[in-house]
Amino acid sequence: MIAHVVLYRFPPVMPTGDRERFLADLASATSATGTVDRFTAGRHRPLPVADAVAPRWLFSVAARWEFTDMAAMHRFSQHPAVTDVIDRWVVDAGIEVAFANTEDEWEVGPS
Repeated sequence: MIAHVVLYRFPPVMPTGDRERFLADLASATSATGTVDRFTAGRHRPLPVADAVAPRWLFSVAARWEFTDMAAMHRFSQHPAVTDVIDRWVVDAGIEVAFANTEDEWEVGPS
């Protein structure tokens, strides 16, 4: 299993409606590719003390896509629905991103 994890930071002046449209477009593009085994996303939930320590590194949304292999992730990344979302929202609207592609290497169970 390969995971593609992306953190998105909305520009401070981005209207709420645009934020919602971006999330809807992201979900729609994900479905359109037919390459994703699992997709999850959620908004940042503040932890006041922890957030105060590193405000520069806070992001608005975290998203995770899971794929059977690198080839599927590659097809996803080049799908026109995905490149359109990236062009419209990340490039044109100025949503900042950080991302990592990973395979699970460690698992920590309950103590």
